[in-house]
Amino acid sequence: MVSDANVHESVNRKAKRLDRRETLSALNNVLKALEAFEGNYHKKLNYEKLAEYLKLSTQDANKILTLVLKFQKLFKNNFKYHRLKRKIVNGAIYLIADKDDTTPLIPKQIQMTQSSAKLFSDITYTFKYVNRGKGFNLKFINNELLKNMKTLKTTYPYLFTENGNNLTYPSEMGLLLGETILSYRKTHKKLTDIELNHSLIIFEEDQDVRT
Repeated sequence: MVSDANVHESVNRKAKRLDRRETLSALNNVLKALEAFEGNYHKKLNYEKLAEYLKLSTQDANKILTLVLKFQKLFKNNFKYHRLKRKIVNGAIYLIADKDDTTPLIPKQIQMTQSSAKLFSDITYTFKYVNRGKGFNLKFINNELLKNMKTLKTTYPYLFTENGNNLTYPSEMGLLLGETILSYRKTHKKLTDIELNHSLIIFEEDQDVRT
């Protein structure tokens, strides 16, 4: 005869498994919702409405949001230049960190002419205030800005990043540099050597080319 204690224990185990499945499903749905930010970085996601739609309690919604932001911090800081991969060794699953060769390393010293700095600040301004966070399609060069951007991307690949859909964005370093240049221009200050994220940016005068 099965005791009441055993029945309760079995019910509790099933309830916990169900809770885990529901939590994983909710986390997956939140991640899917975040995919909508691609190409729409100027928009806002109403997380409270999303949690309500997914029928999450306030506590569960906060836990999932905390977990998502923790993942973001982890991959931004700990795996900035690496990618996690699954590897099976003797039937056991391991996680390994492979170096991400697609991410260009940022040099400790960057040399940039004053004219290139102006072009880069124009790109940053357009990205933030005209495109409102939308990327640039460099497959179709139809204006001077995109032409200059393609040239700068060749010279300074670490200042740009791509999302896989033929769209190019300023990288984290590129956005920081662009915003710094914009602040200098806004106050009419002359660009001097500055240090950003452990890199020294040296702004050089343009060479006077004469024939």
